[in-house]
Amino acid sequence: MSNRPTKKEQAIEACEKVINGIEDGTLSVSSSLLLCMKIARLVNDQDGIEWLGYEYGGYPREEDGHVTLRAWKIAASHGRKYQYTNKDGKKSDVIFIELCGELEATVESDSKALGNYSYQGFSVAGEYASVATSSIVSSVQRNTNELRKDIRTAERRLSILRSHYYDYAVKWQIELAFGDMAKTVFEEYQNKVDRYYSLLPTATLQKLNAIKDLMEDDNPERYAQVLTSCRRLWSETAKQLFDEVLPNYQMKCFTTKSGKKIDISGDHDNNKLSAVIETLQAKAAKNTLVGSETLYLVDWLEQINNMQNTGVHGDVTRHQAMQCIIHTYIALGDILSLKAEVEEGDACNP
Repeated sequence: MSNRPTKKEQAIEACEKVINGIEDGTLSVSSSLLLCMKIARLVNDQDGIEWLGYEYGGYPREEDGHVTLRAWKIAASHGRKYQYTNKDGKKSDVIFIELCGELEATVESDSKALGNYSYQGFSVAGEYASVATSSIVSSVQRNTNELRKDIRTAERRLSILRSHYYDYAVKWQIELAFGDMAKTVFEEYQNKVDRYYSLLPTATLQKLNAIKDLMEDDNPERYAQVLTSCRRLWSETAKQLFDEVLPNYQMKCFTTKSGKKIDISGDHDNNKLSAVIETLQAKAAKNTLVGSETLYLVDWLEQINNMQNTGVHGDVTRHQAMQCIIHTYIALGDILSLKAEVEEGDACNP
């Protein structure tokens, strides 16, 4: 098995290099840019790839020399826009287009040039000595002031670019780290509830496999069938759980703890699950949010069902089918977990 780090691990490492390097002052802005380009490539961030490509290679121009409108908007949205006032006092929004490497070179070269200006070794004599001295002093001051101004401008722009590269690395570090955490949490949850799913009848488990096959088919027409399969799974599990949790219940209505009577006869599967949840929660050692999750899923499924009833199966997207699977899996998993916890409690306290 290869020990080569995954793209995700490489991206997280690059993020940390940018963040730590900028915070410690050990990483140049141009090096930060290259690492951000690596991050964008590894996470396949197309917007980031385009923006950072312009940052590295320059913003594209039209034939008349102006930056293209799209590139201008991208530059403006990443800190390069500022307000320019012309000699007539008119203000307009413009962008600076110097690359970070060019700005770093400007700071370095101008700083060296600034150190070369000196009055040392200068001497004049004669009747124009004072005029010559004044001219030299004025020239040195003017040139050093211009250099200092250029350095300040370049450093300020480098700070802007540095902050945007830093923010980009932080954003992806958080997203990637959260994704890892969510994956770990869900895997732990999955390992727990899969034990309870395995206790369901074979016919019910076969519906789970059917859902998997429908998603792997990657056919848009099949996505509507995924929702149908989820509803059937939901319905059959509701009937089974009701028979197991309330085996001797003969009434057609169930009275909730709020005093509301709900119809549990026939195919009123959602009401049957509500009765199951209330019964289990009354026996549970601690409060749960299972009921709230179930209500959310029921409402969501009904909205999708209404859409399906229009007869347009193409309206069901892969994303919606995936949502349906996840919500159904978690809601039923929580109910099965709650049932198992109550049964374990009953076993410990016969």
